[in-house]
Amino acid sequence: DTPVTGNAFGNNSIKPERTISIANLKEKYDGFIDTTTDTYTAIEGTTRIEGVIVGDDESGNIYKQLVVADETGAIIVKINNTGLYAACPVGQKVVIDCEGLQIGSYRRLAEIGSVYEGKVGNLPEYEWKKRVRIINKPQMFYEELKPLEISTAAELAAIDMKRAPLLVTLKNVTFPEADGTVAYAPEKDIASPTLKFVERKINFEDGTECKAVAHTSIYANFSKDALPQGNVNVTGILTRYNTSWQLLIRTSDDVKRNN
Repeated sequence: DTPVTGNAFGNNSIKPERTISIANLKEKYDGFIDTTTDTYTAIEGTTRIEGVIVGDDESGNIYKQLVVADETGAIIVKINNTGLYAACPVGQKVVIDCEGLQIGSYRRLAEIGSVYEGKVGNLPEYEWKKRVRIINKPQMFYEELKPLEISTAAELAAIDMKRAPLLVTLKNVTFPEADGTVAYAPEKDIASPTLKFVERKINFEDGTECKAVAHTSIYANFSKDALPQGNVNVTGILTRYNTSWQLLIRTSDDVKRNN
């Protein structure tokens, strides 16, 4: 890959190669990630990861975050800005200088950011621009953009939760609540006034309930769209909340009807 030169966004002085894979970075700091309480620590020493953006904030269902993946795994980068997809859309390769940033967990999900109220918080926008180098133009042919296909409950159960976040496609599934009028995440359906999301059940083709729920923000631009009826393929970012799976649909294009 040839680094982009003269790009107005990011920091072209960052060396355009990684020093560690994402999987190895997560393994190195696993004691601060796979824990029962949210915690964090500073990333020490020269540490650069290289990966492709597989999840952005275009629809609003992913908020102030990007999901970056290489061939070994993925991690969430938290940034205190919206419209991140304008400079770092799905398909954009990046190198991130992680030295001194914070790595830790939100309910056992790996995140990189800065310290905020005793947890991993969002990087200030100026810090993000100092820490990221853009590589080439966005492309959709990267291997990292090929989702892991899951067709059965057993296939989902076989996935190590430490791999979250993970780009996946749930094949031949249905939304059991879909009746032509029930929407993904209307505000009237939130479970309590303090929540800003709605979770919808998903069933596999054999009728088995999927342990990953569709987790959708009431602010997503497709939140008021009706759940599709019939058999669909659903792509998204598979995340964890402690020991539960959640699926974040990136945009409405992630849901493809089969019939």
